[in-house]
Amino acid sequence: MKLPHPGSLVALAIVALVAGGFIALASVDGGKPALLSIGPYLVRVLLFSLVQASLSTILSLLFGIGVALALARRHFPGREVVLSVLGTTMVMPSIVAVLAVLSVYGRNGWLADGIRALGWTGDFSIFGYPGILIAHVFLNAPFVARIVLDGLHVVPAEQWRLAAALGFTPGQTFRHLDWPVLRAEVPGLAGLVFLLCFKSFAIVLALGGGPSRATLEVAIYEALKIELDFSRAAWLAFIQVAICLSITIVLNWTFTRPPVTTTSRPPAPRPDRVHRGLRVFDAGVLLMSAAFIVPLLLSVLAGARYAVEILDTDLAAAFVVSVAIATVAATISCLLAVALGAAARRHRLALRSPRVAALYDLLPNMLLAVPPFALTAGLFLIMRKFVDPAMAGFVLLPLINGLGALPFAYRSIAPRQLLAGERYGRLSDSLGLSGMTKFRLMDWPLLRRPFAAAFALSMALSFGDFGIVALFGGTELRTLPYLLYERLGAYRLDEASAVGLLILFTAFCLAHVSGRMSYADD
Repeated sequence: MKLPHPGSLVALAIVALVAGGFIALASVDGGKPALLSIGPYLVRVLLFSLVQASLSTILSLLFGIGVALALARRHFPGREVVLSVLGTTMVMPSIVAVLAVLSVYGRNGWLADGIRALGWTGDFSIFGYPGILIAHVFLNAPFVARIVLDGLHVVPAEQWRLAAALGFTPGQTFRHLDWPVLRAEVPGLAGLVFLLCFKSFAIVLALGGGPSRATLEVAIYEALKIELDFSRAAWLAFIQVAICLSITIVLNWTFTRPPVTTTSRPPAPRPDRVHRGLRVFDAGVLLMSAAFIVPLLLSVLAGARYAVEILDTDLAAAFVVSVAIATVAATISCLLAVALGAAARRHRLALRSPRVAALYDLLPNMLLAVPPFALTAGLFLIMRKFVDPAMAGFVLLPLINGLGALPFAYRSIAPRQLLAGERYGRLSDSLGLSGMTKFRLMDWPLLRRPFAAAFALSMALSFGDFGIVALFGGTELRTLPYLLYERLGAYRLDEASAVGLLILFTAFCLAHVSGRMSYADD
């Protein structure tokens, strides 16, 4: 009998971990959760989650597509800076986005101060739909713009030259060249943005304005942290898994597309770039986007003025804890990705079982549907019999963050593993290579750069995460995002902006390293 493949054991372990956590959570109160007792509350939470996620998705798509088309048509001094700004907002942690929204649009923010200086004596509140939508669009619209812009850049230059030779109008250019890219990208982007907004936690928790505006993720957190109602948390988690899993499965098939034909020739200019009306439209879109994004970024950068005031032992301890947790989480994420990628490659190439391989590809994306609070609570109920409850956070926080980063690490690592198998698999088998020797000689030369990129990105995602630490955070376990949340709760916005700048700078450096490693030559 042959031992199971390590990737198969990893897949079974992930499934068992998730299933065990949910079973423990559902059975803690005798296994009799009352769904009908939370019926009206559930309807209100579901309605709010669906409405705010739908509005956020629509606004993010409209804003992001408009910016992408304007940047694709225009080349101007500072364009690379604009692209860097888009990249910065893509890696911005949600708790930092909350700080930016409060600093600009809050009751004592820049906008309120400017209006009062003009003589207005009224009052307004950013909490509720306005603040949530602003924060979601701020985080997701640049992501949409960057993905759509990358898609527009892979259109072969020959097609642009042919369109110019045929004298295409702006409408014909959009129909025959831009629309095929949008049709391929927008469904997947819409589903992904909707999923992120539907599961939003830190933004809704801080800007929701009360229990009447909560997503399922916030409702699960309140049931566990405030009410200690495990039955309610279990039912809310099951409902969220059913909704998000359906979206995730659709996303998995949406993102699976045939490769696009590319060209090695220099890119050709777009024929619609000289249209006078589009020039005015693009200028308006870029100015509006700058007026929306730049103040929010500057509000975080303004924290540099207060950097000296936050230099204390609390900041140093929180920084060390954040780096340690991010490092462990990234290690877990990348090792799991390598094991799952090897198993998928084995079934796809050696065993000729593409359907089984597709299940390994789907498993990391399915983790996007799992509510981290519910899973953490279930695992805590299991661990408390064997581990000191005060130490549970130090174990569960890197584990859950590692599982949360697994879909992104797998997307970077698995394709290179498959490429190594296709190139050198038969040669390695003929030489009798196996185990770590095969990995060192066949896989690692092609895998080291995407592995490093995945590791840096996983660290960036974990470093700025304000999720599970909200359950365990306190005097014993304090990360930088939790320290920022404490400063916001105490209305110490100056210190919060300095902490937020440190989080953003670290996450941006890690994401920049990830991007450089992703596109580097082997």
